[in-house]
Amino acid sequence: MNNGKKLVSTILCISICLTITYPYHHTTFLPTVKADGVPSAWHNSSLLSVQIIHQEPRINWYDFQYNDSGNWTSRLNQQIEVDNVSEYRFIINISSDQGWSEIEFINLTAWYDQGDDTTSYNDTKGGNFNLYIQYENTTATGNNSQFRDCWPTDGVEVDFLTEEERVVNDNLYGLPGFTEARNITFPFIPNKQFRYAPGENSTWDEHNSTRGNSSIYGLYNNYSWNFNITIDDSAGYQSWVSDEFGVYRYSEIVSAENPSILGYPNGNFTVNDLGGSGNVSIITCSNGNFNLSVNLSDLTHQFLSTLTIDKSNVYVRGGNRTTFKSLSSLAYLFGGNQTGMPNYRNASANGTQITTSDVEYACFIPVGSMAGEYSSQIYYHLSTEEE
Repeated sequence: MNNGKKLVSTILCISICLTITYPYHHTTFLPTVKADGVPSAWHNSSLLSVQIIHQEPRINWYDFQYNDSGNWTSRLNQQIEVDNVSEYRFIINISSDQGWSEIEFINLTAWYDQGDDTTSYNDTKGGNFNLYIQYENTTATGNNSQFRDCWPTDGVEVDFLTEEERVVNDNLYGLPGFTEARNITFPFIPNKQFRYAPGENSTWDEHNSTRGNSSIYGLYNNYSWNFNITIDDSAGYQSWVSDEFGVYRYSEIVSAENPSILGYPNGNFTVNDLGGSGNVSIITCSNGNFNLSVNLSDLTHQFLSTLTIDKSNVYVRGGNRTTFKSLSSLAYLFGGNQTGMPNYRNASANGTQITTSDVEYACFIPVGSMAGEYSSQIYYHLSTEEE
């Protein structure tokens, strides 16, 4: 009993001491964070944006193309036909980060380089040697763009077709609110004497080169057609590209008249003597330097095939030939290996064909020739020089 009282007294005593030593307070206990619990933090959803715009017009791409049954295929660094039917076009994609109203002129010039790539456009060379098309977009035209076929005369050396300006998007370099872009198309049909350009008769060189501040390809091939497209804006900035293409040879004898001579045995007579046809015309077409030759067979009686006049008795002159030459062998009216005459006549700078109207035939009628009409097929050969 005494021991139980002692235990209760002891517990009581301890409780009183604790109460005295730690008086009661109403306290809220907060969780503590260790000093090294979150050593660092990242925020990666912010973005720095730097927008770049160009002051000069930007040429994104360009091409020279052939209309193959409605499908446009590239003919850059390749030769083209000049049949007065095949359609070609220059096309260029241009962006302006200053807005399209800043674009004032787009000038397209093309020229046969005469075998020297350092040459440039020169409209005095003639329509078969160059062309010039202009796009204008200035306040002088009320900011309404228009095209001009500046050279040559439409429908002569080339046929200019309807140019096109198409609004497009520059999805690669353009910035919304700044950039406006267009596809500009210059189509045309070259006529038959559009200057032949073989590109040195070798594989065309298509190596990359800087030619202008926006060019992809440069000019590498002599004896080619070079072209340049230059864009000018109202602030005086300029961008341009240069490239080239070739042209196949073309030769055509469009027509040749029939000469006739009237005369007597044992005499020389020409087409200009009484009863003759007069000088005859030959119309040819060639897009390069060329020669024109003529030949024939012995003349045969219309009804009696055993009666003939030897072709050595027939003579011709005209073209570059000012003196008569016997047709016992080939005779050249233009070019050929002749004393005092060039091997080839130079290509015609202008026009779509060449008319040679002074071709004169003569014949010595041998003694004893029977009356009647004698004739022979005439063989003309037009050859365009391979460069």
